[in-house]
Amino acid sequence: MRKTRKYLIAFLVTVLLVSSLFAGIAISSRSQTNSEMEMDAEVYNTAENTLKSFLGLEDNSNAGGREYSGDRDTSDPYVGTGRMTQRVTVKNENGILPISGTVTKLQDAYYPGTYELKFSNRAILTSIASVQVIMDVEPGEQVYILTGSKETGYKQVDVVEVDTDKLVVFDTAIIQDYTLSKTDIIGAQAAVASVMGD
Repeated sequence: MRKTRKYLIAFLVTVLLVSSLFAGIAISSRSQTNSEMEMDAEVYNTAENTLKSFLGLEDNSNAGGREYSGDRDTSDPYVGTGRMTQRVTVKNENGILPISGTVTKLQDAYYPGTYELKFSNRAILTSIASVQVIMDVEPGEQVYILTGSKETGYKQVDVVEVDTDKLVVFDTAIIQDYTLSKTDIIGAQAAVASVMGD
């Protein structure tokens, strides 16, 4: 009788331990699935808000519950009220064109204040468009608009004077990669070449 009782207690303890183990695994997998679903939703919301900002659509929601920390400037004549400021906007007489671009500051000690403007697609437009780039410039400063690169050489497209704080505006009919610089890169390269030639 005592042997049977010992076996019964051992059996019940084993069943209890196995049940607890399965319950723990089930709870753990459910919480992991929920966190993965929350992560997927956050990634989706971030991607959706990024796309909306590139297209210039109004967005009053926060990506993944986080507040957008970018610039919001309603005094800027090139930015519509209530939408996120983009660093690159292309517009013509019909309004803003669905062309996206990125602006990256180059860490170049020889040419300070130099930015690289890259567009997702290259295009030749049927009319002149105004490219508006937000970068660290002040009114009255000159900005040199160049094509090419340091390796292949630069070609100057235009020199513009800044009218609005942190905004460079230049006209073009060709959507391609540009280098924008507060330094006269071509003049600096010519001066270095003349010194090296002597």
